[in-house]
Amino acid sequence: MRRDCPTKTIQAIVGFAANARVPPPELLRAAGLDPSKVADLDGYVTHSQELRVWDEAVRLTGDPDFGLHLAEWLAASPLDHYDMLSFAVRSCPTLREHYRVAGRHIRVIHDGIYLSIEEEGDEARLVHGHEPERLGPRQPVEGMLALMLLHGRAGVGDDLEPRAVHFTHSRPERLSEQERIFRAPVRYGCARNELILDRAVLDRPQRHADQRLLALLDRQLDALASARPVRRSFRDIVANCIADELPEGAPVVAVIAEKLRMSWRTLQRRLQHEGTSFTEVLAELRRDRALEYLKDRRLSIGEVAFLLGFLDVSAFHRAFKRWTGRTPTEYRRAAASEPSTWAT
Repeated sequence: MRRDCPTKTIQAIVGFAANARVPPPELLRAAGLDPSKVADLDGYVTHSQELRVWDEAVRLTGDPDFGLHLAEWLAASPLDHYDMLSFAVRSCPTLREHYRVAGRHIRVIHDGIYLSIEEEGDEARLVHGHEPERLGPRQPVEGMLALMLLHGRAGVGDDLEPRAVHFTHSRPERLSEQERIFRAPVRYGCARNELILDRAVLDRPQRHADQRLLALLDRQLDALASARPVRRSFRDIVANCIADELPEGAPVVAVIAEKLRMSWRTLQRRLQHEGTSFTEVLAELRRDRALEYLKDRRLSIGEVAFLLGFLDVSAFHRAFKRWTGRTPTEYRRAAASEPSTWAT
């Protein structure tokens, strides 16, 4: 079973609920979690266990805006529950770097979520979502965007206000707390969870900037992430989506982005963060599938070309020779005669 939520996150939920006079053992018992497991600072719980804690925290505290109020509590705490990441983002020189560093190291908070910053024209969007893409539950999603805004205000000034806030989940009965915290129009049932900001605010300097401390914490956060269980990369998620579309023809980036419920710019930016691009992922997938399919002599070269989304066999021939230095026929012949020595 996938372990994607650090126990530090559960400890934060439990700690804030305790402030509302819900004893930690009562909350954990209601959520079906062993207290000894949650006490492990380096532990993980499953996504479903995490959601039960959120649900029970809302029920037992009677607070329909628990996620927003947890974000306020965390932002006001002298020592944040995510202290290393908190110190790193506040040490960044500008708000832009603050959000970029937060996105790069978000695994400290949760293995299954992402943050990315998009800039176009006079607008910037801080986008938050889940991997694989799914409709995010209300409490943690609202809490995450509120926490990002409150940390931003702590860095550049309390006058930081978004143009608008978008959520994918349905509208709650009341919006008074959302409007109080975000100080902006809040819309629900949208395509993405995002803070929409004036692009110019990203250039604002942070009051606690410290490049030397940032460099140190950045390395420590990288080491922390590398020591954690490996999860499926975003590149793999994109490759799987491309594979589903190949028999219909080579998909364009906008089609895959729509399947993942994000803009094509976000998709490209996140692939670039992993050192690749949509074009490279498509080419590598086609090449690997071609090498596999051509070993099956029941498939004609034309059928292989079709399965890989090529419009005609000649285009497949050119691409395959570019990948391997040989034609599909030459590769098939060599693979049949010397399969153990053929270099791919």
